[in-house]
Amino acid sequence: MVEITYQMVLSTLQTAGILVGIVYYITIMRNTQRTRELSLKAQEEAEKARRRELMFQRFQGYSLEYTRAFANVLTYDDWEDAEDWNRKYGPRVNPEAWSEYVYITRIFNVAGILLKEEVADAELIFQLYPPNAVIRIWERFEPVTLDVRERRSNPTFYGPFEFLYNEAKKRFPDIIITDVPRYERK
Repeated sequence: MVEITYQMVLSTLQTAGILVGIVYYITIMRNTQRTRELSLKAQEEAEKARRRELMFQRFQGYSLEYTRAFANVLTYDDWEDAEDWNRKYGPRVNPEAWSEYVYITRIFNVAGILLKEEVADAELIFQLYPPNAVIRIWERFEPVTLDVRERRSNPTFYGPFEFLYNEAKKRFPDIIITDVPRYERK
């Protein structure tokens, strides 16, 4: 028969205490991990909500003013190069045309920033800003942009817009922009 000694009882209690400690530690670690996961998920949801709100704010740019400016910018097609553009539509000669050009290109520049900084993904950006519009405006006004870069010694002028254009070309390689038909301005 087994004789129970003080030493044996003490050893059993120590082992049981160690086992209880291990179980307690594992339970605390699991709870901590669950708390971290929930916190991370909450942060991700908050970030998504922030990005969504930012995109909805950008979407407010689709106003009648935007639509008119976009349509008008497409009518400025009687120029050959950047010098000719400045002579006919520069800020001092034709402030209204210049303002519309800047308004539209800055909207696309901001969209490029949102895409480049990964505030919004490309799918969302190209749902809000059709790739054919991005491609058309960039290709038509690239000479003007390059001229501004050179004259101002600013090689990054409208860099985000150019990034947006390159992404549009990469994602939608089948889009071909032909000469924009001449619209009559009213």
